[in-house]
This record gives sequence, C-alpha cells and structure tokens, in this order.
Amino acid sequence: MPVATLNGTSLYYESQGKGSAIIFIHGHGWTHRMFKPQFEYFSERYQVVVCDLRGNGRSGKLRQTTETIIDTQCLDLIMLMNFLSIREAVFVGMAYGGLIVQQLAAQYPERVRAIVIADSYCRSGRDTIVGKLQLAAAYLSWMNYYIPYEMLLPSLRLMYRRWESAYRELRRNMRERRSSELYRQRIASSRIDYSLQLSACRRPALCIVGDYTEYGLECMKEVVSYLPKAELIVISDAYEPSSLCQSDAFNEILQQFMERELIYHSIANTQGGDDVG
Repeated sequence: MPVATLNGTSLYYESQGKGSAIIFIHGHGWTHRMFKPQFEYFSERYQVVVCDLRGNGRSGKLRQTTETIIDTQCLDLIMLMNFLSIREAVFVGMAYGGLIVQQLAAQYPERVRAIVIADSYCRSGRDTIVGKLQLAAAYLSWMNYYIPYEMLLPSLRLMYRRWESAYRELRRNMRERRSSELYRQRIASSRIDYSLQLSACRRPALCIVGDYTEYGLECMKEVVSYLPKAELIVISDAYEPSSLCQSDAFNEILQQFMERELIYHSIANTQGGDDVG
C-alpha cells in the first residue's frame, strides 16, 4: 500500500504514468477512488496522482483546528509532490477539492501549472445573512455524520438514481466514513472566501459543473467571474461529482484542456515567461 509519511501524518496515494503531472483532489465525503475513471484514462498520457486527504480514506488522522485544516491539507499535497519529485502539476479539484485547488494556487503558485475546479464554489458568504445561516446549518449538520449510514441510503438512492456508478461509490464511502473528521472539514469549508485570491490567479483555469442544480451552476459562474483566465463548461445530465456521473464527457473536456495547456506552457517557456496572453 503506497503511503507517504510527511508533515506529521501518513498520506495514502497512487501514482501511475509518465509525463506532465495531474493531481486529482477528491470531494467532501469521497476518497481517491472517485477518480478511478480519470486515473485509468489519463495515466496513459500523463503522470496521474490521486490521494486521500488527511482525515479521509486511508490517510492519517485530522487533528488540526478548523481554521487550519485547508492550509494543512494544501501543505500535505506540496510535500507529497516533493516526495514524488514533481516540480509542478495541473491540479484538478472536485467540490471540497476545488477549495484546496484555489488555496494551493494562491499559496504555492510556483508549483501550479494550471487549475481545474469542478462542482465547487469560492466563498461561503458568512458575513451575509444567508452566509450566517449556511454556517449555522454546517454546525447543525453533525447529526448527518453520525446517523447510521443505512438510514441515509434511501435518499441517496433517490438522489443518484440516474448515476449508478456515483451512487455505488458514495454508498461505499458512507459505510467507511470518518464522521468526526468529516464534520470538522465541513465546518472549515463553510468559513472560506477565496474571491480575492482567485482574482490574483494568473494560471490557466478550467471550471466544470454538472447542469442538474441551478445553485451549483450559479456557484461555478461566480468562481469563473473572479478568475482572469478561466472558461466554464457545463456537462449535461450530471450531478456532483460530474467526474463520475458523466465520466466520458468529463475526461474529454479535461483532455482538451490539457492539450491546450501544454501548448500554452510550451509557448511561455519559449518566450521566457509563464504569463502569456
């Protein structure tokens, strides 16, 4: 079992393929397994890395305060890159993983070649009435993390009735969930505002969202509105995670972005800089 001991914890990871690196970061309540279709597809062309964030899956415990959780998980990923001798990578983050990607791009821009944010958001708006209600709801959500998972399956089955592969993986994650650590990450993700740092991001960016909920679409439109170099692509008949609900479409979109990004990077190196256009 590939485990890297770093930053005071153990990080489960899988790495396969050669070439430019792509690092996939899973969503809240999921693990590295959610990217199985991408791992198999992209490892034929690139070096693909997936891992379980600290506090998730097979990785070490999450002991940080809610204020430092995301920063710590970002540093874990940078140290994993060092462990694997990866200088820079394209980061692909799904939902909660999209928050990690946004923070990585702000804190470690020299390690980020490009970013892909899927089915995510950039701010909780906690200073507004709606934001305060959302934060209160996050605190009250602790019950959902401790209810026997069997009680939640009927509603999940109904929610994902059109996307069997996503439902199967979510059901497995529910059975193996680490409740207290998931709850604390839920609180951490309800206290963010990355709008300013997105505005300062100069890396190529791709934003992907499924069309199943209007709220999710509006959140991703807001992310794009702050990014100077971003495009938004909507995947039809997809819920979160779009990478599982419509994996073929997701892979094709990401592959096209990777091909364009490699051309961009080649031109930037030829011109002696990393900010072209």
